[in-house]
Amino acid sequence: MDNPYGHEVEHILGLDLGQSADPSALTVTRRAVPYKESDGTRRRGDPQYAVVWIERFDLGTPYPEVVRRTAAIQRAPETGESPPLVMDATGIGAPVVDAFHEEGLRPVEIIFTSGDSVTQDGDTYRVPKQDLATTVQTLLQSDRLTIAKDLDQAGQLAREMKQFRVKVTPSGHARFEHASETDTDDILLSLACATWYGERQSRAGFVIV
Repeated sequence: MDNPYGHEVEHILGLDLGQSADPSALTVTRRAVPYKESDGTRRRGDPQYAVVWIERFDLGTPYPEVVRRTAAIQRAPETGESPPLVMDATGIGAPVVDAFHEEGLRPVEIIFTSGDSVTQDGDTYRVPKQDLATTVQTLLQSDRLTIAKDLDQAGQLAREMKQFRVKVTPSGHARFEHASETDTDDILLSLACATWYGERQSRAGFVIV
């Protein structure tokens, strides 16, 4: 008899593109959706996320080098077939985004906003930053997000998570808040992009496999 239990597994790349004062960061997150087959119907549970790769680029790394390295990671056998790339495209300009498309990466673009709702135009999403902040927080609180401890940058990600808090403003909005002006959030934001997108696919009722 076939086992009615299993997992649908994919990888999602998250990319936060740095600018003059902060580095770029790339994460690869494994997304596993448990399911049970019954009477020809597949019932899915809540996805579990595991960060399996972190790459933090040196400050000042040219965008073309980030594009090349991201392409190499996306095409690596370990990440599966054509895993989605979800990148923060806020304020970086069309030529930079075009470079990713020219490389064949077909990124999902996220532009942070201060609004209250998500809007979509093709593969571009305008997302309130509060949504990304609360996604990571919710996954951690529900034990659905883990980080491989042997990753070189696992400690840096852990520090970013400790240094940033989700603060609810008087108007009811949630946002990331720095503990100090020297804190960084590049790895955390790359992870937030990936997990937000993964959770959105769950709400839409399908899994990218």
